[in-house]
Amino acid sequence: MQQITLTLDHGNFFCPITGQNILSSENCEASPATDFIYLDEIGEFAHISDDLAEVQDSLDDDSDESELDQFLAAVKGTKNLVVFSITVNNGPFSNAVHVGINMDYCEEEDGE
Repeated sequence: MQQITLTLDHGNFFCPITGQNILSSENCEASPATDFIYLDEIGEFAHISDDLAEVQDSLDDDSDESELDQFLAAVKGTKNLVVFSITVNNGPFSNAVHVGINMDYCEEEDGE
């Protein structure tokens, strides 16, 4: 896993694999290459893949660490997972969104 931190003055983020708009001021929608989207504002996953949902389910609810910190530590060794930690400056408020992208994702072609 690699983590990239971005601070943006806008809320737009496009998937680097599919080109699909994942985040905008009106929408939060996972692309097929998106393994997870975690919203700091509400402290929850807006999207999580089936494989990583198993990791989330195994986290310790009684831990002093946040769910996100535990989760990122658990997926640290995941090959070709890139986590974009995006802070959007919105006037006096800043909200962070963490988007995990499977950089090995390939769309299957019809007939394969």
